[in-house]
Amino acid sequence: MRRYIMMILAAAFATVSCENIVEEIWSSDNEAMLVLNAQLRQDETSHRIFVNCSSGSRSETVEDAEVTVSVNGGASVKGVPLAYTREGFGGYTLDYFDGYEVKVALSPGDKVDVKASWRSLSASASIEVPEACGVISAVDTAMIFVPAGGEDGHDYRSRQYSIAVQDRSGEKNYYMLSFQETFYRISPTGEKLAQMTNEGAFDSSADHLLHPMETSMLGDILGDDNRYNIFTDEMFAGASYTLKVMDSTYGFYDENWVMFWDDFQEGDYYSMDRVIRVYTLTFDEYVYLKSIVAANNDLGFMTEPVIYAENVTGGLGFVTAMTPSSYTIKFSAEPYEGVPPYTAYRYVDNLYY
Repeated sequence: MRRYIMMILAAAFATVSCENIVEEIWSSDNEAMLVLNAQLRQDETSHRIFVNCSSGSRSETVEDAEVTVSVNGGASVKGVPLAYTREGFGGYTLDYFDGYEVKVALSPGDKVDVKASWRSLSASASIEVPEACGVISAVDTAMIFVPAGGEDGHDYRSRQYSIAVQDRSGEKNYYMLSFQETFYRISPTGEKLAQMTNEGAFDSSADHLLHPMETSMLGDILGDDNRYNIFTDEMFAGASYTLKVMDSTYGFYDENWVMFWDDFQEGDYYSMDRVIRVYTLTFDEYVYLKSIVAANNDLGFMTEPVIYAENVTGGLGFVTAMTPSSYTIKFSAEPYEGVPPYTAYRYVDNLYY
């Protein structure tokens, strides 16, 4: 079933595996309804589920719902609310609620039931974990310089990637490209002292599959927006295609990331792992992500209302599972030279300049 629903979008480049893509969502009806939103990843054992309550023209986060997940009809696993406080700048204390964490292992083909209840309201979704349809067969990378641009006017050093993806023949497939990187702080004796993991952001603007040339007037107005790096096998069905992307040079200021580098001492080393993933999406999720982009580019009366894919019973929202093909690149340890490496700059805009 499809409904017309209104949304306020979350930040586009937040951590995807723990991101509430839909920050707020509501229907035009005055009836209170639960909103259930989750992206489960087959390669993760910790999953985040988000619950809101929609009532008329407003939506509120629900922090005391009962959330459960069961796999193949097995025992239900309860979600744990993730509420915490954090000291911000100027001594202010900020309260955060980051959904419900559920720890469960998933395999392709699993039948997964997600349920949420709060007061007299309930919502649920039943999904199947897909098979991996695309295989990353090779990755080549090189360090390049990016000419000055943006507000700070600095040159950047970035990595460029050629990612070969082999599509499975005989079916229509939908994909999402992403990567995760982990930096390690290593002592002079080789002991790993600390590590920090971030979801990375690709600059994919030069790849014609991820960003096809717009030929319509509406396309020129809306721009070339593929923030989730989603694509189909239409151009390479049953064959191989090499994606051409590079590191994004901009990102969020992250206090934890800054503190990680502040702990480095003279003589320490750092190393890095990059895990590149091509996730297999269901058709509905592909349409759902495309709809979010379309809503973000809404021109009001100039565009038709956006219809979102929806698979929640008793409420609103979308729950899905994704399965990846992964490719890990391990970079050798390098001596720490007093400042974070170039590859870390994009996470802390201008801080080290």
